Amino acid sequence: MVAGLLVVAVIAGWLAIRALDPGPEGAHYTVTALLFGWRRSDTESIARLTTGPAITVRRTYRDQAADLGGWPTQVRLVTLRESDDRALASYRATFRVAPKSSWSYRGRIAFRRTDAGWRAQWSPTNVHPALTATTRFHRDQTWQPRAAILAEDGTPLTVDAAVVTVGIEPQRMKTREETFGALQTYLGVDPAAAARAIDAPGVQPDYFVAIVTVPDAQYRAVKPQIYPVPGLVFRSSNQRVAATPQLAAHVVGTTGPITKEILDQLGPPYDATSRVGRSGLERAYERRLAGTPSMTIQLVDGDGNVKDTLQSFPGTAPAAVRTALDLGTQQRAEAALGTTAPAALVAVRPSDGAVRAVVSTPVTEEFDRALDGSYPPGSTFKVVTGAALLRNGVTLDTQATCPATITVNGRAFRNFEGETEPTLPFLRAFAISCNTAFIGLAQKLPDDALGAAATSFGFGKDLHLGLATRPGSFPAPGDATERAAAAIGQAKVTASPVVMAEVAGTVAAGQWHAPTLVLDPATPTDATIGPLEPAVVDALRRAMRQVVTDGTGTAAGIAGQTIAGKTGTAEFGNDTPPKTHAWFIGFRDDLAFAVVVEDGGVGGRVAAPIAHTFLAAG
Repeated sequence: MVAGLLVVAVIAGWLAIRALDPGPEGAHYTVTALLFGWRRSDTESIARLTTGPAITVRRTYRDQAADLGGWPTQVRLVTLRESDDRALASYRATFRVAPKSSWSYRGRIAFRRTDAGWRAQWSPTNVHPALTATTRFHRDQTWQPRAAILAEDGTPLTVDAAVVTVGIEPQRMKTREETFGALQTYLGVDPAAAARAIDAPGVQPDYFVAIVTVPDAQYRAVKPQIYPVPGLVFRSSNQRVAATPQLAAHVVGTTGPITKEILDQLGPPYDATSRVGRSGLERAYERRLAGTPSMTIQLVDGDGNVKDTLQSFPGTAPAAVRTALDLGTQQRAEAALGTTAPAALVAVRPSDGAVRAVVSTPVTEEFDRALDGSYPPGSTFKVVTGAALLRNGVTLDTQATCPATITVNGRAFRNFEGETEPTLPFLRAFAISCNTAFIGLAQKLPDDALGAAATSFGFGKDLHLGLATRPGSFPAPGDATERAAAAIGQAKVTASPVVMAEVAGTVAAGQWHAPTLVLDPATPTDATIGPLEPAVVDALRRAMRQVVTDGTGTAAGIAGQTIAGKTGTAEFGNDTPPKTHAWFIGFRDDLAFAVVVEDGGVGGRVAAPIAHTFLAAG
């Protein structure tokens, strides 16, 4: 068996050598090797198998690939006629000039026998029948105006506006610290990001290296501070921008000059001069928003004059992307959250899961903590635990104890602020967020009750929002201690703000609905989850309402409005005492939301007032 494999390998190697170094007995070896080399962009082999100046041969094939946006996807031998020391091969070459457009043409190459074997006779017509030594290929492209990203009601979320691109000319800097410091202080640019930009391969001392593009009004506000800084250079233009800074940073995204990475991904008809979506939905839906250009493949002379038109292709019209966002809700959410602290606010419509607002701060960070964050939900998860308890015999009147601490398998759990009540109804335990009461009651649940409740609130479901999104996670607890921690939203339980907004929305609607960000084109969704039991829904609504009227979430309340919610103070890290994220989730009418402030402290004191500001604005 080994000997057989060795023979096969030797034969294969001999054939490969013959293809690349053909012998004198036939032209077919040279023809197939040359066409194979063309397909594989192996210009060294092409030049070796062709008479004439090797540098000219290589350059002509490479120029064609550069001008057409890539090498041929196929080069097929059609006919080969051989007579004595002469041969004529005809071929068909195919190029992908756009995602759904290919250009094919037939050409001919003359060969003759030489002392070294069969060789192609060099002529530019080997590459294309109409190509000459003084012409080259050119793709003349006309793009239609880019389509808009829209709110649910058709309001544009992208506009054309005056902007200023702030860049660095490296040779003008006095010190990096001074230049980077000004960018960080006045425009929120991470110094490490600025360093990566100017240290990128190929950057020359006299280059303009774009760092950040800001609205003209923002630039003018800090111009006195940044204009005199050595090394900073400014370019004004009108560009397409998102309607708000938050939408630009994380959801709608930005457009700008194409990068090598994006060009490699997109390919033709894009080229180094293209402007494309750089982030967010602008990037995710680039081909839809941009459409494809109408294109004419031409032969041009050295001055760019058209000498021949070889092929024309119609373009495809750009198409808008319609989202479930509401611009007014988005603006109120942004105003409520502010701009500096690492925090997030997501608002959804409970009746169908439509995402109405997404805010993640600070805007200078690419990380979208609203959709892609992963946090312990803390006591906001007691909504889920409460559902499990209510499904298994607990009522709002069920009596519980709320000691200052409770010990499970040697681990002591405490109430965050040391509150204690010898006996209280479950409704009260929920309203004051008593950890020990919840842990005590949860110890009596069936093993799978918490996991089943988490599933009914969407944990574990993949979310299809068109952007990077992290689902909620509820791993099965490994022991009684982990189970106790999971009951209060700790242990290995994690969720993003959009997941927790849907938890509140599930109570409001009586059923979990998959969150939806992009409406058109339609995005896939997982199978729906059945509704919660009506008695469970009614009890949770009453309990969450009690949190706001007479519990830990009173700071979210607004006179005359029916607001329901749940606070959370989620421990993380290894400090003693541990640091905490501040959470508040809730709903009012057909609007549900989640607020998280990283390392923010107590949910009722930090996150609940943000919810109040958001709801009070409209």
